Amino acid sequence: MAVVYLGLGSNRDRSKHIRAGLRALHDTFASAAHPLRVSRVYESAAVGFDGHDFYNTVVELRTDLSLQQVVQTCKAIEQAHGHPSNVPKYSPRTLDIDVLLYDDFICRQPIQLPRGEVLKNAFVLWPLAELAPALRHPETGISFAEHWQSYASSQRLKPLDFAFEPLPYLLTP
Repeated sequence: MAVVYLGLGSNRDRSKHIRAGLRALHDTFASAAHPLRVSRVYESAAVGFDGHDFYNTVVELRTDLSLQQVVQTCKAIEQAHGHPSNVPKYSPRTLDIDVLLYDDFICRQPIQLPRGEVLKNAFVLWPLAELAPALRHPETGISFAEHWQSYASSQRLKPLDFAFEPLPYLLTP
């Protein structure tokens, strides 16, 4: 089974859409043997455009699906929650789900892995370092905890006291 890390974000009706995204991922991927693990939820400023603040989290799951199937599943979940596929990259989001890592794959197609923003954006790196501190970045060989410790940016980010929906196979902080 592949170990996959996903970044979830929302800046429109944020709590509702983060919960809905987690529920959809839970219903699709979670089981007693392979529960979803989720980081804390963080609030961050919009990056790349002027807009409302985002809620962000990172989810770890295990799956037999191929990378392409995981990407298609995530896009279908986004669309089911009001995120059309034709919106500009830097724009408001009801629900955005990005594949950050798929095992230790390094590729450019069907998507870039590891996702470039893993080391660039605090709203991805901090929750990933929290969820999988000893995991090593497939290209740098450095753990995500070490990457976070050496991270230097002025991006505003704060952990939230977020009420997760109680789901049977969802492990929350």
